[in-house]
Amino acid sequence: MSLPRKSGLLVSLLGMFFMLFAPVQAEMISTYEVLHQRERAQLVDMLEREDVQKQLIAQGVDPASALTRVYQMTDDEIAQLNGQISELPVGAGIGTVPLLLIIIIIILLV
Repeated sequence: MSLPRKSGLLVSLLGMFFMLFAPVQAEMISTYEVLHQRERAQLVDMLEREDVQKQLIAQGVDPASALTRVYQMTDDEIAQLNGQISELPVGAGIGTVPLLLIIIIIILLV
């Protein structure tokens, strides 16, 4: 065997050996946590859309600060906001502006 090949083999074996001793922690997460993570992700995805960001800017709200505030909201506040958004009538003339106004009001109250 050549020296580079032996060195590569030695490094690989040492890497696998030390991986065995790497601290690993696994724990269960509740359905409650998963749902709240998904709700927060849906709200962040909506705020990252280009049309929503344009409306935020038109209303005088910095999109980056709005996202920062969403990340600072509690799980209950996120659930309440998503509940209000989901109660809005679908296709009944609700546009981005009223939706953004609801979001902005809730963000300002927080």
